[in-house]
Amino acid sequence: METTLSKDVQEKLDMINWDSLKDKYGISRETFYNNPHLASQLVYGQMTDLVFASKEDFSGLLSLRANMDNSGEKPEMKVKAFTMEKPKTMADTLYLYKQPITSEKVKEALLERGEWMGPDGKKVYGNLNVNGGRPIAINLDGKKQQFLVSIHQPTNRVVGMSVDSVRSVFFDKDNNLRGKGMYGVPFTAEQANALIEGKAVVHSGQRKDGETFTCCIQFDAARREPAVSHPSWFKEAQRAGMDMTPKQRQEQQEKAVQQQKASQEQGQKKSGGLKK
Repeated sequence: METTLSKDVQEKLDMINWDSLKDKYGISRETFYNNPHLASQLVYGQMTDLVFASKEDFSGLLSLRANMDNSGEKPEMKVKAFTMEKPKTMADTLYLYKQPITSEKVKEALLERGEWMGPDGKKVYGNLNVNGGRPIAINLDGKKQQFLVSIHQPTNRVVGMSVDSVRSVFFDKDNNLRGKGMYGVPFTAEQANALIEGKAVVHSGQRKDGETFTCCIQFDAARREPAVSHPSWFKEAQRAGMDMTPKQRQEQQEKAVQQQKASQEQGQKKSGGLKK
């Protein structure tokens, strides 16, 4: 099968039991082999965009999520399917791993809705915040762990990601920055640490045409990556004329590049020390 997928994505897709998915939901492997974006979402643990499923007892939209299972004779990507739920309200009790979310501030942040202007200039209405704004404590495997919580907007499901896992997105085991960024500009260490804590950070990005712009970023636990958010305070600041000057943007970009370079040099020194 001809495909533009990377070798890593293809190998992971080949570890999925497609016959089982076809029998349960009528979803074929071609759906993902022909869509690099969907394929990457699936094999890297994200909840995918909605895909159409159709069988005798079910017809509708699903989001899929795959995780590596090493319990058998050989590794396998196990896939779960999620149906759409009705939008949550403050009157609802939100759950993560069957445990109620008791923080009212987290709940309010998750459910705050409003509109903003999309990249195409059209108004968009939805959840303003990408996550609850701070970690919550969840008991798993007999111990308390910190999780960031998001609502997967296509399905309205509550999804969590441990703070330790979020940290690994931005820093390696030696605490060096991995160079993660958005819109052509890497995050600084201060931004990365703030994102790990669920905070929204102001980020200066660069479009393909070289023009710079300012946006707000939070970490999306459902998609397992940073994403643009639209918190009320940022929208109000924009209306008041807040923006970074070209000099401020340049200083932020230079600072991020310097930190990334320092992290790489530190990592090389440690690697060299180990070789000795």
